[in-house]
Amino acid sequence: MKIKENIFGIAELLSSAVLTAGSVSVFAACGEHEGKYMACHWAQNAVTLIGALLVISALIRLFTRDNGVRAGIAVTQFLFSAAAALIPGTVINLCMMETMRCHTIFKPAVIIIAVISAAVSGADAFITIRRTDRSVYVPENAAA
Repeated sequence: MKIKENIFGIAELLSSAVLTAGSVSVFAACGEHEGKYMACHWAQNAVTLIGALLVISALIRLFTRDNGVRAGIAVTQFLFSAAAALIPGTVINLCMMETMRCHTIFKPAVIIIAVISAAVSGADAFITIRRTDRSVYVPENAAA
C-alpha cells in the first residue's frame, strides 16, 4: 500500500475515526437526565452509527485497488458525511435550551468534522473518477 496513492483514503479514515470516537467521548451530547435520555442522545447514536459505517468503508477503500470501486466508495462516503452533518438539530432535534452541551459542543463539532470528511470524499471521488475515465481503453478501429 503506497501512502501517496492512498492519501485520500487515509484522510477519510482519520476524519471518520474522529467523528465516531469524538461523538461518544470528547464532544458527546448531553448525558442521562433524571433517569431518561434527551433527544440529543439519539442524535449522538445516529452520528456514531454513521461514523462507524464511514470507518468501515474507508478501510475497504484503503485495501481496494480498482479505481471504479474506490470512486463508488468515495461517493458513498460523501453522502454519508453530508447526512451526518445534517443529523444534529435538523434530522433529530436537540435539547430545547440553546446553552446545553448538545448545541454548544456536539452540533458544531459534528458539522465541522462531517463537512471536512465530505470535502475530502468529494475530492477523492472527483479525482478518482477522472483517473478512471482516462484509463478506459478504446480501440482505434472501433465503430463510430
